[in-house]
Amino acid sequence: MLSINDVHYTNKDLEEAFQRYEQLPFLKDAGKWRVAACLADSFDWLSLFFYIWKKGGSVVPVHAASPREAAIRTAKRAKSNVLFYGTVAEPIVFHEEPDADSVLIQMTSGTTGEPKCIARTWASIEEELESYNEALPVKNEVPIVACPVTHSYGLLCGVAASVKRGVEPVVASSPNPKYILKLLKNYPAHIFYGAPSLIHTIGQLTGEEKIFHKVMTSGTLLPAAWLERLLPKAEEVLQQYGCSEAGCISIHSSISKPDEMGKPLSHVTVKAGTVEKPDEIVVHKKGEVIHTKDVGFVSDIGQLHFLARLDDTINVAGLNVYPHEVESVLLAMPGVDEAVVFKKTDPFSGERVCVKYVSSSGVDEKQVRTWCRERLAPYQMPVDVIVSSSIPTLPNGKMNRKQLSRI
Repeated sequence: MLSINDVHYTNKDLEEAFQRYEQLPFLKDAGKWRVAACLADSFDWLSLFFYIWKKGGSVVPVHAASPREAAIRTAKRAKSNVLFYGTVAEPIVFHEEPDADSVLIQMTSGTTGEPKCIARTWASIEEELESYNEALPVKNEVPIVACPVTHSYGLLCGVAASVKRGVEPVVASSPNPKYILKLLKNYPAHIFYGAPSLIHTIGQLTGEEKIFHKVMTSGTLLPAAWLERLLPKAEEVLQQYGCSEAGCISIHSSISKPDEMGKPLSHVTVKAGTVEKPDEIVVHKKGEVIHTKDVGFVSDIGQLHFLARLDDTINVAGLNVYPHEVESVLLAMPGVDEAVVFKKTDPFSGERVCVKYVSSSGVDEKQVRTWCRERLAPYQMPVDVIVSSSIPTLPNGKMNRKQLSRI
């Protein structure tokens, strides 16, 4: 069925877990309730997920590292009946009014404000998984899932889609790059699911040898310098694009540039701007119109390109600056380890470009400005340049530019 790290679980193990759940309060009749779960044991969580899906209930995944109070807040925000925190044996009950829905609740990342609850029906998820497997250019490659399986990228695309096509995924619950490198060698014909930062870190552990068979990236754009280093180390670098409301929207089977998101999946229609005039990416799906609040364009050959979040785009005197373009220049500079670009209000230009960077070798602000001046247009130039010991990220690995703008 699947493996968690080095432990293999069979369909029999899954059925035995289902039988245990049949004996527990709120689970034996799971089709009636909205169940939140924050479980450190990955098999406990995944077996519960598949059980509630089978029962036609509603489930709210909560990141396994969440403290108890944070998990309770998330469960209440999602209007859950009950939260299983740490164990399915001791439910935290909120209310006992039956839930009329049959949905998977996903929380938005919160990069543009307070996280929101997105409810997706199981029918819509079945449709997404069918289109996803139809478009994914794999045969029998072993999926190695090294991202949270409480988030749609790891849970649906990494695990559920694999199970649907009859392939047993390997879930790496440990974020240790050296351990993951061992898994990659143990399963040479693999497709690796990870966040850009983890993919980059693993790539730094080896020399010039190829370490990835196929590697999937998603969630945030790979800096151009990172992609340049990654390409020789992988047979194929894939990228998928999606949003909380629609799930996966497109897949590119072999990227050469960070903004390439591939062709839309068969169950959606996508509209965006042109290369000359990028605009919001809008998804049409069975009469539903989803405004992604992302900026991008569709190329002449029908490939989707993502440039930035609408909220992250910096308007400097009427000219748009996309943070990724500036970050790619910064991360190509020797001695700059990490960088994030964000905006602040400016009395003269409306908004100004700001950068926070990390340098373990002591690159100073003057050197950064000189480097940028030689490689960026004047309107793209950072006005505020801040050196820092670290750059905080959200649990899903994304940077919260909006929060940085307030500091």
